Amino acid sequence: MPKPNEGPKPPPRPEKRIIPQAPKAPTIGDKAHAGRMLSEFLRRIAQEKTEVTDGTALEDGVMITKAEAMARQMFKIALGYEEVTANKAGVLITKKIKPSAGMMALIFDRMEGRAAPTNLNEDKKRTLPKKVSDENKKRLNDLAQGK
Repeated sequence: MPKPNEGPKPPPRPEKRIIPQAPKAPTIGDKAHAGRMLSEFLRRIAQEKTEVTDGTALEDGVMITKAEAMARQMFKIALGYEEVTANKAGVLITKKIKPSAGMMALIFDRMEGRAAPTNLNEDKKRTLPKKVSDENKKRLNDLAQGK
């Protein structure tokens, strides 16, 4: 016979959690690792020879890498081109696309080995020596204040 103080027994605790734990927030290291992986895959895909030029069929064209196809598109945009399309009535329309100065600058910088700008919103009047000087002042002030 059960004792008067004892009530019904509670159900056994489940071994597994019913509600899963929330995933960890990505850290800077996780983001950097993901960026490196993405860059690696982009390089691999860029080296695949799957693009065709100078024709619509494989027999007419030449196989090139995706990276070369992208470079050709960049040059096409930089130099300007004509685009021929047909309207609903079947009349051919030629549209001239003007050369892009921005793409010309990007290609020239890449050919010269210059890195792409990192911060486009930064004050453009500050020269590199001024930026370095300001950064050194900031570091020295932080060091003097014990930060």
